[in-house]
Amino acid sequence: MKKYRKFIKKGVIESLDKVPFHSKAPIKRLSLLSKALIPQSNTHIAVHFVDASKNLPKYSKLHKHNHDEINLILSEDSNLTYDIHLGDESYKVRSPSTIFIPKGIKHSAQAISGKGIFVCIILSNNYTSN
Repeated sequence: MKKYRKFIKKGVIESLDKVPFHSKAPIKRLSLLSKALIPQSNTHIAVHFVDASKNLPKYSKLHKHNHDEINLILSEDSNLTYDIHLGDESYKVRSPSTIFIPKGIKHSAQAISGKGIFVCIILSNNYTSN
């Protein structure tokens, strides 16, 4: 048996409404790294395949974590646009972009136009949301 095989896992499709402070939306969410997948991991990574041309419902509520978070907004045509809330400020962010969210900052993200990929990386696998 190969001793490092345990560090290679297939992603798991999860419903967005299973994520705290998120509601059901027609977004394919793929969990790629978590304690459930690889117990030795200290990072959480999820990829969201987004098509905002479908007039998405509001699916993300303001919340905060006890660890830093990184969001990547990616698309082939640079047309994926998000409404990003950080604290009491709102930003229109177009791909390709990176959003760094320090721990304790209330935030939310809502796709508003375009099609592409939203990557969420939380630099802990024991994080809490509130």
